Amino acid sequence: MNGVQSIEERETPRMDEQASGDSEGSSSSQSDRGAVDTSTRPVIRRLLVSASGTAILQGASGAMAFVLAVLLARFLGSVGYGRYALAFAWSSFLLTPAILGLNTFLVRGIAVYEVENQWPLMKGLLFRTNQLVLLTSTTIAVCGTVVALTWFSPSFRGPFCVAMLLVPLTALTLLRQGAMQAFGRVVKGQLPEYLIRPLLIIVGVVALELVGRLTPTTALGANVTGVAVAFIVGALLLRRALPTALRSVRPEFVTREWLHASLPMMLIAGVWMANNYATTLLVGTLDGSRAAGVYSVVQKAAEVIVLVLAATNMPLAPAIARLHARKDRQGLEHTTEHMARATLLVSAPIAVAFMVFPHLYLDLFGASFQTGATALMILALGQLVNSTAGPAGNVLLMTGQERIAVRGVAAGLIANVVLAVVLVPPLGVTGGAIAFASSLVLWNTALVVLARRLVGINVTAFRRLSLQSPARSGS
Repeated sequence: MNGVQSIEERETPRMDEQASGDSEGSSSSQSDRGAVDTSTRPVIRRLLVSASGTAILQGASGAMAFVLAVLLARFLGSVGYGRYALAFAWSSFLLTPAILGLNTFLVRGIAVYEVENQWPLMKGLLFRTNQLVLLTSTTIAVCGTVVALTWFSPSFRGPFCVAMLLVPLTALTLLRQGAMQAFGRVVKGQLPEYLIRPLLIIVGVVALELVGRLTPTTALGANVTGVAVAFIVGALLLRRALPTALRSVRPEFVTREWLHASLPMMLIAGVWMANNYATTLLVGTLDGSRAAGVYSVVQKAAEVIVLVLAATNMPLAPAIARLHARKDRQGLEHTTEHMARATLLVSAPIAVAFMVFPHLYLDLFGASFQTGATALMILALGQLVNSTAGPAGNVLLMTGQERIAVRGVAAGLIANVVLAVVLVPPLGVTGGAIAFASSLVLWNTALVVLARRLVGINVTAFRRLSLQSPARSGS
């Protein structure tokens, strides 16, 4: 195996272009669809197995994150938890410029270099991405700390400064996860962050509470400790997963080319991250720390709905890159359709449960969080639309259409910010939920349409949306 567990897809016969309205073309299309169905079944089975393992792992992590959120909300109260959530949101927000989009590009680059047997470039890519991210993330963390010490209030200064330590640690962790994902070690690559990290944080938070030292600042300190330990374990796992072919080659570098491709991915990741955290930040700024704490709790529940989407995207991303490199467009469409159906099948019941019984979830956090019930119902509906759209963003990123995809995602962010500024002052947490859900609907619609036009495939769970014509580009 040479240390690489690549997804072994069989080559499918090249499809002849169909003449419009020709009955022979229709018959050929049906036989081609059958051939694709047969050839992609092993790929889909492997992806589903990997996605299932990822979903179980993320589910366990989500359960521990839920326990941690409940503990912090009850121990710190809505105001203290709001400060913790705001500081953590800022550290997560600053990850986008810190990582330069290189974690996403790493998945595509490694997958393509593997298909082309470009081992020197793969080794150079691994080296250079870590060097660049270490430099940028450390610089951002230091600048953030200086700003906090100079401008922030004493009550928020401590949590923010400690949260800045998470920026370089998490940025390098995301790079390592991207490499493990590309090498086919999806589940193993997530073990440190999804099991070790949350478990250590929970233990640390409980220990701090027992000795009477738990504050937003010390809670973030426990977070930093958990991330640091998980990072060390993950680095050891990556070292064992590296292909043996990399050991005997000298690295080659095309840094300018890599940055040219990764920067649009950084913009997309930035917009995604900004959209996720902008609402929390705006709610906290316009309606206070208490409202930010309530919205953060509501948002965590809504994120459970797309847990399966995140799980399927992990093994699917390198598979998309490989299928696209082999110019297997119909195989790519068939694979994405099946993964989208699996995602929707699991996500829909969870979304309906949150929409029908929001108070059951919020009761776990205390009476002061019940004001988020309407917001939870709205966010659940928005995330259901997100699941229905399938892996649209992944398809565009892994097929080289990231520059065009930026436009669709940016439209969602603009809508979110504008609506939040307008709706949060009169509606509070509910206004923030309306803004975020609207942005999800807008950008997912845009990405689905772009995938149809640029890649030539249907990425949703509905086969009726499949295209019968070749893609304009990218295939």
